[in-house]
Amino acid sequence: MLNNLHIERVAKGDRVAFKELHEELYQRMFYYVYKMLHDKEQSEDIIQEAFVLYWGNRTNFSNLLAVKTYLFSIVKNKVMVQIRNVANRKRILDSMECEECEECEMDDHLLIAAEICGEVQRAVQGLPTQTRRVIELSMEDMTVEKIAEMMQISPNSVKTLKKAGYRILREKLKHLRVLLPFLF
Repeated sequence: MLNNLHIERVAKGDRVAFKELHEELYQRMFYYVYKMLHDKEQSEDIIQEAFVLYWGNRTNFSNLLAVKTYLFSIVKNKVMVQIRNVANRKRILDSMECEECEECEMDDHLLIAAEICGEVQRAVQGLPTQTRRVIELSMEDMTVEKIAEMMQISPNSVKTLKKAGYRILREKLKHLRVLLPFLF
């Protein structure tokens, strides 16, 4: 898990620490950007630019919150520039089915959702290997029978692992319940 010491390592030029930071934050940033642009390549490009800019300014940061704020500010600004592009503006707003005045509120909701997704992803990665695999396949809407066949275990084992995994996740993620009302 990332912390301020980790950010200090990045500030000193530690590429391994930078890669770990990238891996930890990429998915939530992608979720945030993609939900607004609906374009995978543009989303990836914007995130890549944000990390390149951060690497160039890494010595200015010593805590994780400042890094997250910086990265999300960059991607937000780049997304807004993209949205303001006349050709893309109509397509994006139509696909989001929102009015211009709702953009800010939607932006906040997406940021919260991105953080929640990142936390869920981290919690799932922390599960025991077999349990994690069952949960990941379940999240892809695979049936118990299909998972059992794929993993070469009994359907009852899949059900047991799934139940145990979700119980562990509920416990690990209970702190996120306070954010859920902000999404609705």
